[in-house]
Amino acid sequence: MFPHTISEFRHAGETFSAELRELKKRLLVPDYGWYPYQTMTALPVICDLLAPVLSEVSDAVSTAPVADIGCGDGDLAMLFARLGCEVDAIDHAESNFNQLRGAEVLQRELPFRMNIYDLDLDGPFDLPRRDYGLALLLGTLYHLKNPFYVLETIAARADWCVMSTRIAQVTPAKQTRMEDEPLAYLLGAREANSDPTNYWIFSMAGMQRLLERTGWIVMGHSRLGCTINSDPVHSEADERIFVLVKSRTRYPGLHVRLLEGWHSVENDAFRWTAKRFALEVTLPERADEFALRFSVQDSVLASGAIRLSCTISGRSAGAITCQSPGALEFRGSFPFEALTYQLDFTVDSNFQQVGDERDLGICVPLLDASQRHTQRLPFRVS
Repeated sequence: MFPHTISEFRHAGETFSAELRELKKRLLVPDYGWYPYQTMTALPVICDLLAPVLSEVSDAVSTAPVADIGCGDGDLAMLFARLGCEVDAIDHAESNFNQLRGAEVLQRELPFRMNIYDLDLDGPFDLPRRDYGLALLLGTLYHLKNPFYVLETIAARADWCVMSTRIAQVTPAKQTRMEDEPLAYLLGAREANSDPTNYWIFSMAGMQRLLERTGWIVMGHSRLGCTINSDPVHSEADERIFVLVKSRTRYPGLHVRLLEGWHSVENDAFRWTAKRFALEVTLPERADEFALRFSVQDSVLASGAIRLSCTISGRSAGAITCQSPGALEFRGSFPFEALTYQLDFTVDSNFQQVGDERDLGICVPLLDASQRHTQRLPFRVS
């Protein structure tokens, strides 16, 4: 059975990782040896990304298979198989380190079901199944000649995806900064790691644009390695990004992601914000206005009126002044046309709850658990 909590998932992964190390010491892969990179070291960051949405991902992998695309030896694929998931391990034998022999050894030696597929993602391809609950695409994107086509194809088949790739903030000579521009650097045949199968290294903005254009909603990300002046080529300037995304292609409705400034849910009924808090909103179609319901208690107004304002990319999106207690609705306008917006809210208030050290802004009531696409927030667009 798939773990109910992220601590259970983490523990299961650590236990399996230790068992896998011992197995690989005991068994040999003919001619080539095992894949030289430790795939399971990605487990901690994967846990951190999955933690906020584990219940949704758990539901997805309980009803549809997992695809490990660019699986290497199939280490992570086998972990999910051990956790009770149906798993497809997908790689191209010609470019796989040991021609998929490592995955075949694991398939033969471990009592978990893992299907192995030899698939060339650089040409027209079709995934083995129509539907997947989760896809893994770790360390594969920069090996693809056409990452747009591959990501678009996966978005049509998988509900969720965890991916990782190399990104860059500057060009190799450090003369051009690319971090904030939607760009990609095309590597020379042996320019990075002397590996001719390396192609595209995206900037952060380029990665975000690529995911948006191929039908994905970013639910969380983590950057590792060289985080100052990373470049596409040099090993000492290697920066990696891990991203958790949800398919907008398969779930085209309104999606809301909580950013900074949100306190924990209380009584399964409401949650407080800090005096500065933020949301990321992905729209199903063009909208002009948005609204967020919240409540103001007498105790909050005892220290004076409060003012709630919102900006989007530094531009004013609306404001409301609250002088009476009760249920209220903040209404704002999107100042420009886009698919995804970050809404930055500020609460001007002198309120401080006696005996509570938290920075408290407004209190937001929660909808029922079926409204997970908006994080249960009473948020709407029009």
